[in-house]
Amino acid sequence: MARARIVEEPRNLTVDIYRALADPIRLELLARIAARGPVCVCHLESELPYSQPRISKHLATLRRAGLVSTRREGSWVYYSANPEALEVAREFIDELERSLRTPHGADHCPPRGS
Repeated sequence: MARARIVEEPRNLTVDIYRALADPIRLELLARIAARGPVCVCHLESELPYSQPRISKHLATLRRAGLVSTRREGSWVYYSANPEALEVAREFIDELERSLRTPHGADHCPPRGS
């Protein structure tokens, strides 16, 4: 059975990651960051139709979930995708898929009334 990875009680890393991924703006930001490597927040702001505060709020959520890491150079902040966090998300989906192919106890229940 698939199990969510718990890092430190009460934090559940798998839940944190999926919550962060459950927003279309954050998905778009993460996709752009992953595709371009370290990317300056200024480039994200110039490419997207969202305000700077809105982008920053979503980047902070991605950072707290561990999906992106940051590096500061002067006044600029560069974001990179975190492959380890993506692996946590992938691992859970892979476990779910394996569970689908595992025989379940309910497949072999005796008829009612026996």
